[in-house]
Amino acid sequence: MWKSLHKIMFGILVFSVGINAESLKTLKSFSADFTQMLYSSEKEHQKPIVYKGKIEALAPSSAYWNYLSPIPKEIFIQDNTMILYEPKLKQAIITRLQENMNLLSLLKNATKINQNHYESVILEQKYDLFLENGIPKRIVFYDTLDNRVEILFQNAVINGTINPNRFDFKPSAEIDIIYN
Repeated sequence: MWKSLHKIMFGILVFSVGINAESLKTLKSFSADFTQMLYSSEKEHQKPIVYKGKIEALAPSSAYWNYLSPIPKEIFIQDNTMILYEPKLKQAIITRLQENMNLLSLLKNATKINQNHYESVILEQKYDLFLENGIPKRIVFYDTLDNRVEILFQNAVINGTINPNRFDFKPSAEIDIIYN
């Protein structure tokens, strides 16, 4: 499960900070509201599971995903570390990401399919990114269980001010920490 989550979260991080080749040199940050929909691979389950939240990302390798519904969850990614914090469980799982992940080189290797569609393969996971006016609007991929995942971005801000401390996880004493 964690290997799959790493692929998904890193892929999302990559696309969250943009792929437009023109803006790679000046890209510093990305923030947006998001809606994430998970469509089951089983045909009888057509209604998606819907998650909503906010994302903030700083180049080259920091991201903060704040899932607000249906269940609160926070994901902190900084350099080679990912922390999945579940407030209702009072639990955080800390794991190391692969050392060889370089955000900017992955962005530069994305393939342009057409004017607003890019494709990339990261850790054997294929991602499709759709832009609008050079801003990421939608990511589509299939998880390891062949479920379709679609993430829509709203109210996106490119190169806005984001406090670097946003990516620091500061657990209280009652939080159980699990190292994976």
